[in-house]
Amino acid sequence: MCYYREAILEDIPAIRRLRQLLNVQHHAALPEVFALPETAQQGEPSEKRLIGAEKARAFVAEDKGEIVGFVIVYLVDERHAFYQPIRYAFVESICVVESCRGQGIGRELMTKAERWAIENGAVDLRLNVWAFNEAARRLYEALGYEVRSLAMGKPLSAR
Repeated sequence: MCYYREAILEDIPAIRRLRQLLNVQHHAALPEVFALPETAQQGEPSEKRLIGAEKARAFVAEDKGEIVGFVIVYLVDERHAFYQPIRYAFVESICVVESCRGQGIGRELMTKAERWAIENGAVDLRLNVWAFNEAARRLYEALGYEVRSLAMGKPLSAR
């Protein structure tokens, strides 16, 4: 049974390991876009900025002392000439270890992100998902998300 909570500094290594799993999955699908974890630039853990931040949160799913999933969400106050002014939350990243998928962990993590967003004045929750990630797309659609825009790309030369 999973326990869900806000991430703490001690969770950063586990979150980084899970993010590397995401990177491997993304590299396998789009190697021309995503670097392998061992070749990707390694710097100061960006996750540290989330702990205690006013406009961002990380939530984790913990099972028997092990972090088996996380979601990172942050607030955006958007003012743009063509759009209505809005405060929305953006899901930067979510991951559940493969052995725990299909158990509702991703759904609960998204619910945590949504509740936090609402509590902090967001009126919309947004995310990006790569077209190849059909399982994630199904989860988001089941949670009520809809396609609002499409980003397209085309390689201009052989790499």
